[in-house]
Amino acid sequence: MRRRNPVLKLILFIVVGILLIPTFFIARSFGVFQKEMVLTKYKLAVEEDGKLYDAWPLFGSFAAVDKRGDDRTFYYRIEDSSTHYLFQLAYGKYETVPSKENPFMAGNARYDMDAKFVEKEYTNANDYTETYVFYNKQKEPVYRYNPEDKADKAYIKSIIAAGMTRNSVNGGSSAAKDPYLNVTRLFRDKLEIEVKVELDEENKLAILSMEPLK
Repeated sequence: MRRRNPVLKLILFIVVGILLIPTFFIARSFGVFQKEMVLTKYKLAVEEDGKLYDAWPLFGSFAAVDKRGDDRTFYYRIEDSSTHYLFQLAYGKYETVPSKENPFMAGNARYDMDAKFVEKEYTNANDYTETYVFYNKQKEPVYRYNPEDKADKAYIKSIIAAGMTRNSVNGGSSAAKDPYLNVTRLFRDKLEIEVKVELDEENKLAILSMEPLK
């Protein structure tokens, strides 16, 4: 039996390895290896009395869910200013406004602009560090997030937005990875609110519902 040349096998192994390296990074930039997906192609909606209302200015491109599972965990990009609207949904600090503009929804959610449950703390006017402070309904602080601190794995998750990259200072590029708040866990632990999200893949809707824990 003719034996294969070990040198040839080594060369083939190296060539295959070189070809797989860019494939790995491309797959990584699309979030293939993570368990979550960013809802860039979905519209966020809130369900009220069996009807759906546009949750804008909450954006699908800032939201993420587990790729699989019946009870999906809901995440939202923590450093975006629209995060506080999630708290308004949880506490019912909004009203629904009928509209026929979008045939897939009954109207829009209009938020109470005076209700604030998320604030930023600044170190000083010049060299500031933003600390995000989250409050419960009684205006008591329940969670703080500082971007410069070590990530709190219980409530913060780094998630890649599929297909998106960012340019670095040295001219290179990397996958767009951002810190996301585990809304499902935080609201359950700190606010006693159950967050559920249902994906309507056909109509590209991510439907949110929030109810007090029983």
